[in-house]
Amino acid sequence: MIKLREFNKNKLNKLVKENFDIIASSYYKLLSEWMNSSYETFHDIDKYRIILYLINKDFEQYIKINKVESYDNFFLYDKSLELDRINIIEISKSLNIPKESTRRKIIDLEKIGVLQKTGKKIYIDRSAYRLVQPKNTLKNLCVLLVKMSEIFENKKLITRSFNIDEMSALIKDNFSYCWYYFYKFIFTLTTRWKIQVGDLETFSVGMVIVCHSINNSTFEGSGLDFLEWNKNFQKNKDNGVNTMSISEITHIPRPTVVRKLNYLLKNNYIIVNKKKQFTINMQGKALNDTIKMQQQNSLSLSYLISKIFEQIDTN
Repeated sequence: MIKLREFNKNKLNKLVKENFDIIASSYYKLLSEWMNSSYETFHDIDKYRIILYLINKDFEQYIKINKVESYDNFFLYDKSLELDRINIIEISKSLNIPKESTRRKIIDLEKIGVLQKTGKKIYIDRSAYRLVQPKNTLKNLCVLLVKMSEIFENKKLITRSFNIDEMSALIKDNFSYCWYYFYKFIFTLTTRWKIQVGDLETFSVGMVIVCHSINNSTFEGSGLDFLEWNKNFQKNKDNGVNTMSISEITHIPRPTVVRKLNYLLKNNYIIVNKKKQFTINMQGKALNDTIKMQQQNSLSLSYLISKIFEQIDTN
């Protein structure tokens, strides 16, 4: 059925960018809701990323031995994961977290019981699996992939598109493989944005504003063209999202949200109107950096899509 193995990744990236306006709402919803749930779990997005990084080491072993674990087997069995060791320097470099901060966060995760030590052995406690079970993320990713399958069908890259139930079943059957590459995508994307805006809570706040803007009908068709977004903004500067709503959506305390909004305002990522509502207004360096970032993320997204579709090839 699927011919994506024969499809050059640069061509796939071109296809993603050309049709980004079709997938934009589901793509940004996937990212925003992932960020919100990751903060809600530990009130610290980097702690959440550390746990996922360690779990992804398990997925990596499955890849190496060419074994695939299903969603049900991975989450329904009562198990904990034994780790050979925790390499703080590796985690620090991979996730762009200072070494001492990484050490402190791992100690905090031990204190709440998510990580456990028995003698010289280290375990990810079974409770961690329940905390990171990606029910909503799985649904959001499937929505995005279904839209991509419709684009592929239109371009005759596959013989037919998938519906949500079909896609969900295929992802669940190939869970360890698909989620290994999904986490790799998330780690790359969040690290890029952390470098750009300083911390992931700021990125999370910004993503809520992006989602609000992308769901505004006048932004349809602009896709990755952020210059066009700015033109559309001039018509919609009285239609934004307020601080309290952002706090409720992200689960981040209101005073912290205010600080993050001030950073985004100062650096021209957003603007505030007379009603104290925020919307996108990238200018100058912020616009140029975001365009560059989006081009990189588009390539990473294309790679994730290609790996998943290759794996779920049903012939």
